[in-house]
Amino acid sequence: MSYGVDSSEKWCYLVGLYSNDQRNINAWMQLFFTEKRQQQILEGYAGCFADVPLSDVPGYKNNIFCFCEKKAAESSQKIHFMEIGNPAPGAQKFKRSVEIQMPPDVQGDFPVLMQSVEKFGVVFVITKFSYLYIYEISNSVLLYRQKLTDSLIFVATKSLNDSGLVCVSKAG
Repeated sequence: MSYGVDSSEKWCYLVGLYSNDQRNINAWMQLFFTEKRQQQILEGYAGCFADVPLSDVPGYKNNIFCFCEKKAAESSQKIHFMEIGNPAPGAQKFKRSVEIQMPPDVQGDFPVLMQSVEKFGVVFVITKFSYLYIYEISNSVLLYRQKLTDSLIFVATKSLNDSGLVCVSKAG
């Protein structure tokens, strides 16, 4: 489904979808640390990396892995923000999670695309049914949620012109 590498090229992730019953879509994510050849398996749908300043140390940027999790046996979904490198001197590793606030009238929706916008310290999450969520990383707060289109979005990438996203749906 998706693949990503952090800015240091030491961490990467791979996401795959599956369905046991042809009705519910589930996902597995492999987070891999290349230097030590270690992996962690997660029940994740989408992910991204972000280098953002989360401490008072001038010029220090924390390497954050962001991912959306939905365990197969649960109905709730969470977004996680966890530091994967060394924390700032004298600081604890950053780790937060918050439940994704899906609209109550949307059944079976799940995150499919995730991009960080480091300039603003936010993460964009786009779901199968074309909802856009914007989360602020340092406080793990939902800033915005809006349905973008009635057509399914199937690919998105960072816009190099304006720190946003370019999305392509079935309608174009």
